[in-house]
Amino acid sequence: MITIAKEPEAVLVLIRHGEIVRPKETSNFDRAPLSSEGWRQVNRLATEWPVAKPSAVCSSDFLRAVQSATILQTAFHVPLEKRACLREWTADPADLPQNEYMDLERRAWRDLDWVPPGAESLAMAGDRVTRCLNEIAARHHGDTVAVVGHGTLFAQFTSTLKGERPTEAYKNSIPFAGVAIVAHGDAWRLVSDFSNVGPSPHENL
Repeated sequence: MITIAKEPEAVLVLIRHGEIVRPKETSNFDRAPLSSEGWRQVNRLATEWPVAKPSAVCSSDFLRAVQSATILQTAFHVPLEKRACLREWTADPADLPQNEYMDLERRAWRDLDWVPPGAESLAMAGDRVTRCLNEIAARHHGDTVAVVGHGTLFAQFTSTLKGERPTEAYKNSIPFAGVAIVAHGDAWRLVSDFSNVGPSPHENL
């Protein structure tokens, strides 16, 4: 188990949702559910939890995040709070063909200040998630909270804590059900970057 600082802080366990049933014809993943492997991934995280038991679970209100968060809520018997400010960033909410959407997304990663049809640049998404996590930390000072969200959004926040520019490669490195631990006392600090908790059940097959 990871030991956190001696001074009272809010400890947030940032969790990317589990693997999803990926739509084939559309770029809009808002309604995509967890796959069977996604359920296994988050259940494994609940049994191999890396820090103190959370006092609450906060989640994006997209289905894949809510399903992931519900597993943790059930495991730890704590309240679940859905927050729209934890929704994944999107270049365009329309049901675009995936190749058209990826063109927009690649442009957004090249220029973090570019505002796509979705009306939010990646830089703006970074500001949004920072405000959201600030609010959660302020409400839960001295506690540990599980925060379930999305790779692109969380990549903006943790990259900043590392003093790095957010990149698509870093976002792509964040595993399903991957965990980063951040703490807030007087300021934010990164305790540990995104990684899997425990071995995959398929790694030794």
